[in-house]
Amino acid sequence: MQKLVMNKILLFFIGLILISTDLLAQLQAVSLEQRVENSTLVFEGKVLQKSSFWDTDHRHIYTSNLVSVYKVFKGQLSNSIVEVITIGGIVGDQMEKVSYGLDLQVGSLGVFTCIPNNIKLSSSSKNLRIQPYAEIQGFISYDLSSGTARDVFNVYKNVSGEIYPVLQKLTHSNYKVMNKADFKIK
Repeated sequence: MQKLVMNKILLFFIGLILISTDLLAQLQAVSLEQRVENSTLVFEGKVLQKSSFWDTDHRHIYTSNLVSVYKVFKGQLSNSIVEVITIGGIVGDQMEKVSYGLDLQVGSLGVFTCIPNNIKLSSSSKNLRIQPYAEIQGFISYDLSSGTARDVFNVYKNVSGEIYPVLQKLTHSNYKVMNKADFKIK
């Protein structure tokens, strides 16, 4: 009987550990307001190309996403091309995929909320290197055919009606056009 009670207590604690570990691994929503406030650069852009590489310590793979900037809602840019550095990627036969990491594709279009890059990179670049604030939540992806957008937790039914005015209100300024858009939003 005592052995049965001990086994039940042990199973209870194992279950509690498993549940708490699962809860810690869940993604916590970061509001658009928080993302804008904590970002140094908020802009609309499109991924032109991407390439992956190891960090200087050869511990993690990162991807450089070359992004053409169309509108800047917050921050200053002197060039209309930036590098958004994201965690994960493929180098040779090695792949690193991070569940909370932002995985962009060439042609991905939307709003980026970014902070200065703090990752040690072995190569230099003439472009400004930044990283998404709140990783996967640092990008609102546009669907041009429907005029909608989405991020991990939200759907925006109208880009020009729900995203642009909200970003301008949160940043207390109008956006600055860096490049003429090569797309139309419904």
